[in-house]
Amino acid sequence: MIELFQILIFLTIFTSILFVPFNIFKEKSLLKNLSILDKSSLNLATNLNILLLLSFLNFPLQIFQPIILIVYSLIFIFHYKNNVVLIREFLLSVSPILVIFCILSLSISSKLYLGWDAKFFYYIKSLYFFDGKTIFDLNQFSQNIWHPYFGSYLWGFFRSISLIESEHFGRLFYLFLFSYSFYSVSQISKDKKLNNLIFFILVSIFYQYEFFSGLQEILIFSFLVLISKFYDKILTSNNITYIILILLFSNLFIWIKSEGIVYFLLSIILIFFIKRISYQFKFLILLVYLMLFFIKVSIFDLANFNLNSQGIFYNQEYLSSLSFEILIEKIANISIWLAYYMLTNIFFPVFILLVIFEKFFLFSSC
Repeated sequence: MIELFQILIFLTIFTSILFVPFNIFKEKSLLKNLSILDKSSLNLATNLNILLLLSFLNFPLQIFQPIILIVYSLIFIFHYKNNVVLIREFLLSVSPILVIFCILSLSISSKLYLGWDAKFFYYIKSLYFFDGKTIFDLNQFSQNIWHPYFGSYLWGFFRSISLIESEHFGRLFYLFLFSYSFYSVSQISKDKKLNNLIFFILVSIFYQYEFFSGLQEILIFSFLVLISKFYDKILTSNNITYIILILLFSNLFIWIKSEGIVYFLLSIILIFFIKRISYQFKFLILLVYLMLFFIKVSIFDLANFNLNSQGIFYNQEYLSSLSFEILIEKIANISIWLAYYMLTNIFFPVFILLVIFEKFFLFSSC
């Protein structure tokens, strides 16, 4: 009973993240013509990036938690004191997320084993944050000082606000992201029953406990699902908010896994394929991506992390010794793996097909 009560508390906390800092029921210039669900995605992306910024500071996360609670409670009251009916309608509309979250939370709670990488890397890092340490202490973990840490930070952050000090409550946020992302992309029709059916089918196809055993791939996958929707929106809308959403979620890739840089680069490449975005704006977007990457380089340098996970082999001396033939071979291998990462996520091929349709058929028929 206590565990079920704890799950409901976390569901309330996770759902509240969708409501602040922006009022999802108001039409502002930046948020104009966005659906309520898209506005909640902007809140989700903003809050995750705020937590990322806080993780850069040399202060325990426990210091920020009461401040965040107070500030966000005040913002929530200010925004929604006269919107009780709208809040109820929104919660009813996303009730499939709430139902799936509760059911799968019980499934996760009944197993409680960690994946190999989670057990030896991510869980240990989450313990650092849970015990009041910061990223500047992670270099003490010598076997894994090169790996990004933000997924472990979220794990430790949410575990530390749990009434029961079981580590799996910190991982429930991964489940919430998974459920929310699939619900978001399933809203393709005016028929709510059809949308909910699509949502339940997607969840039943993709859910496996192993994905929530502390492994970080599920975070990147959930962000990719959301980003695929925003790419589709760009093809039919001139609202800059969708590009902002892609930038905010793409930024998180490089802080979660080393492989995240691949998806980070893919998100840039796909934007450059979009015909309706001007070259000047694409150049500006490229500068933003470069800035985000150099922020990571700077923070890793300050925290005394190793940016190169294979520094023994891939150093300047090694690179300068490569012959032209070996260099071509490695570029070919990289290209193959780049294509593999694109094709193993169904949403990227779908987006590429949409871009081709837009470029060769949609505008030519107008």
